[in-house]
Amino acid sequence: MSKQTPTKTSRPSDRLNPKTVNQFSRSITGFGSLYNNGSIPCKLSHGSVKHRLQWTTPIENIAFDPTLVYLAEGLKETQHPYTFISREGFIELCETSGSIDKILPLLSRLITPIRNALTSSDKTVIQGCFKAIQALSNSVGAHLNPHLKSLLGPFPKWLSDSTLKDVTIETLNTLETNGHKDALIQIKKKIPTYNAVCA
Repeated sequence: MSKQTPTKTSRPSDRLNPKTVNQFSRSITGFGSLYNNGSIPCKLSHGSVKHRLQWTTPIENIAFDPTLVYLAEGLKETQHPYTFISREGFIELCETSGSIDKILPLLSRLITPIRNALTSSDKTVIQGCFKAIQALSNSVGAHLNPHLKSLLGPFPKWLSDSTLKDVTIETLNTLETNGHKDALIQIKKKIPTYNAVCA
């Protein structure tokens, strides 16, 4: 009688563990291979209730170029652990003290991948992308205004989606608050029905 090899039991957290997923086949942007080869200086820390990022380099010492650009490119990812890592990593870097000085030289390079992510058909991607835009706006303020024409393109579509309407409005409010009158003008051109919060 042949001896059967015991089947390994998978755990729910395995889907978030980069060691237990086929990164190269599941990553749709190349972000997975960058994360796997150590180009993203963080790892996923598994909590009993909530997962978080653990940076392998002190966050204040991380080179935003190219790390933040890689994270922006990963915003379009739909598979774990890349979804969590790219979105949470992008937001955390934007929220670090003094981030504006590190982001401004890269700003134009962040817009295209963010805009591409906004065209995704995956609503989870859109939700995460809006949160990333809010964090970026909170960091750089009115410096984002010259790029609003490009970013605002997909907003009307998501504003009409009942599941994404609230986060779309929240993002528009953030852009207006941080970008002031010029941002409002651009928002109104794209979405005439938008109700200003800073009037």
